[in-house]
Amino acid sequence: MENTILIAANFIAYLLFINKCFTLMESMLLGKQYGLLFRMFIGVVNAGLMVTMAMNIPINIGYFVTLLVLYAELLIIFRKSLKDTLFVSVAVMMSIMCLRGMIISLVALTLDETLYAVCSNANLFLGVLIVSNMLGLLAVYVILRFMSMENLRFTMQNRTQSRYIIIWASLCVLFMFRSSVVYVRDYSIPNMFIDHLSFCFMLLLSFYYLLVYTFKLNRAAKIREANKSLSHELGNQIELQSALTRDAIYISQANLTRNKVISGLEFYNEPLERLHDEYDAWFEYAKLKVHVDDYDIYFKSLERQNLLDTFSKGVEPKPFEYRRLNTDNNYHWVRLVLRMFNDVETNDVYVFAYGFDIDKEVHDRQALMLDAQTDIFTGLYNKATTETLIGEEVGKGAGIMFLLDIDDFKSVNDRFGHEAGDCVLRYFSDLLINIFRKGDIVGRVGGDEFMIYIRDTADISIAKGKASEILKALKTGVDYENIRIIVTSSIGITVIDEKNYSFSEAYNQADSALYEAKFNGKNGYVIYNNNAECSAQ
Repeated sequence: MENTILIAANFIAYLLFINKCFTLMESMLLGKQYGLLFRMFIGVVNAGLMVTMAMNIPINIGYFVTLLVLYAELLIIFRKSLKDTLFVSVAVMMSIMCLRGMIISLVALTLDETLYAVCSNANLFLGVLIVSNMLGLLAVYVILRFMSMENLRFTMQNRTQSRYIIIWASLCVLFMFRSSVVYVRDYSIPNMFIDHLSFCFMLLLSFYYLLVYTFKLNRAAKIREANKSLSHELGNQIELQSALTRDAIYISQANLTRNKVISGLEFYNEPLERLHDEYDAWFEYAKLKVHVDDYDIYFKSLERQNLLDTFSKGVEPKPFEYRRLNTDNNYHWVRLVLRMFNDVETNDVYVFAYGFDIDKEVHDRQALMLDAQTDIFTGLYNKATTETLIGEEVGKGAGIMFLLDIDDFKSVNDRFGHEAGDCVLRYFSDLLINIFRKGDIVGRVGGDEFMIYIRDTADISIAKGKASEILKALKTGVDYENIRIIVTSSIGITVIDEKNYSFSEAYNQADSALYEAKFNGKNGYVIYNNNAECSAQ
């Protein structure tokens, strides 16, 4: 009966110990968080193994088997590296062996028995296991309560320090094996339980001191690394701040959390008392000075809630460019660079805005782009740009494509000379620019061949009106050195009234209509019909 009670009590004590040990192991190995049922299952298996060994196997062999079982379990359950698993195994085993050695010595001292007598008595040894498991439970609780798991994981993952810990814990385990053999078997040594008790205590104390010492080393190393990183970051921030402040035309600062503009309102040179320094009120006022085409990017980049949401995600706001109304009532290009910070004391989010004058830069950039897209002779889009822009539009549906050329243009060159021909081309180009809208695509795609695209309409009456206007304007002729040169044009038109058109389809239809206009005697236009017929004028 007494033996059964001891076995049951040992099962309970070991279950509690294993449950708390798993909390420690999961914190160190950062594995999957296991539930109570799984921990109890592992506890029952280990408790059964421990009780069996306590009753049938010598203590030194029992320690060795326990270590192997613990290592295998952790390796399978957590699937971590061999080194990390060994670190946890020897750390736990070291504590278990030292605690049990101390309890065995105290029991032997109390009962005035040898260590061998305690270890060879199944009931006594089961009692020792119960007490040592409860002390182990207390030790794990103290570790979890008062030690930083971050430091412990850092020690375990630091290759050099973890090796020192593993080597020292392994030596301690070997010393305990030696102690078990000498002090348990050779009971003729006087006061061996006191020697054994002090031996176990010194091993345990030295092991925990080594852990605590490595914690201090880790903490000091992390502080040094953090200070170094902060110093480097601070240097970069100061350098960046200096560069931004030096080149900016204005600087603004605001507390986004408290919806308050701290500085920068004076840049507007207007009485802004009605704003009461509120960021939202300033935003509503400032957006009135932003070009309508740039309002979308202005809103996404500067609206207060958008900024706070971006900052909460850890995303640095990107610089953006927009046009704002200047004091001379002209729109001016500005690049705005935003820097956001979090006040460590109040947790308020601040934004610093640096405005840069990029008007010349943007206009130079636009001029270069225009040169790359423009036909130098006529000022219209060149062939590549025309085809690219129209190709992007035809797939959207609802558009009108014109393909036209100057009738018998070669005869103008032959009769009046190439300079006269150039004059006719420039006149014809200017005519097209004046007739079509600013948003329409007008390009020169060949010597005397032009292509035009009217966006967002499939109204045939518009196509007819524009074609008639071109033909009518040409009737007045072109003046060249007191000579009036009369030219005509043939025009092919296709109306796009559905999506998923390709450029080649639209071009082929307009080209067919142009060919039909030529065939009909020139000086006219033909609109392509989907039924493969053409209507002429």
